[in-house]
Amino acid sequence: MKWIIRISCVCVLTLILAGCNQQEQEKPATQDDAVQPIEIKVSGKLLESNTVLAVVELKNPNEQALTLTFPTSQRFELKIKDADQKVLYTFSQEQVFTQAIEQERFKGLETKRYEVKVELPPSSHPTRIEAMTIRQVKDQSTSITKAESELLN
Repeated sequence: MKWIIRISCVCVLTLILAGCNQQEQEKPATQDDAVQPIEIKVSGKLLESNTVLAVVELKNPNEQALTLTFPTSQRFELKIKDADQKVLYTFSQEQVFTQAIEQERFKGLETKRYEVKVELPPSSHPTRIEAMTIRQVKDQSTSITKAESELLN
C-alpha cells in the first residue's frame, strides 16, 4: 500500500512540475519580440516648374515577414503643399481604389517603392511633400504612419 501511495505522489508531483514548466514557456511577448509598424519614407523632385516626381517607400523594419491589411487598394496617401501649407495636390482625389479589404505580405526588411508623377497648375509653387499610410498589422487597431520632406530641385 505504501508503494502505491509513493508512486501516486511521484505522478502528482510530475504533473505539477510539467504544468509549471508549460506556463513559463507561454510568457507574453516582450517589447523586443513586438512587431514594429511599417516605416514610410517620401521624397520628391521638381522636374519642371509644375511637375513633381514623388517617391514613396514602405519598409518592413522587422526581420520576420509581415502581412499588412489595407482597408482599400490604396497603399498610401500623398499630398503636395506650398510654402503656406496649402494643399496643391491630393493623390486619392485623382485615383480610383477598390473598396475591398486587401492584404499585402512584406518579407523581412523588404522595401516596396512607388513612384507618382504629378502635373500641377503652372501658377503653383510646391515646396513640401507628405505621405501617410493606413494599415492594420495582425489584430491590432488601424494605425497611420506619416512622413514629410522638402521638394528637391
